[in-house]
Amino acid sequence: MSWSPLTPADVLACLASAQVDALRQRALSPGQGDPLPAIIADVTARVRAEVRGNRRNRVERDHTLLPPELKLAAAHLTLESLQARLPNLALSPDQVRLMADARALLARVARGEVPVTVPAQPESKLEASSPYGLEVVGHRRRHVTGHDLAGF
Repeated sequence: MSWSPLTPADVLACLASAQVDALRQRALSPGQGDPLPAIIADVTARVRAEVRGNRRNRVERDHTLLPPELKLAAAHLTLESLQARLPNLALSPDQVRLMADARALLARVARGEVPVTVPAQPESKLEASSPYGLEVVGHRRRHVTGHDLAGF
């Protein structure tokens, strides 16, 4: 499978129909725009940052795309952010558990315990480099012995 964008339909698919109706009724005040696209963009950036957190992972050049393994997790994290904005949106215990599972999955991806699909058009190393211009690429382990510490 290839990387793809998270859509409002993906997020709404994680809700029961009564929750979708409640969300549509409460989400917008007169003159207020739909918050879902902005929340999706924020969650997408967070997920991509976690993927990039492990130097063996690469991300797609298109900043709106997510790996297929993390798309459902991103949808649950989007719901979590949406619920923070609309506290009256009641979530089931299973939905809360899935949100916790999504956060745990992202942490495992960042640690390199869960591989992600290689993107078709990965960012170049220059685009993915640290904004500080420094990157640790390896280190030499030094074993200190009592002889080394003699005289201290």
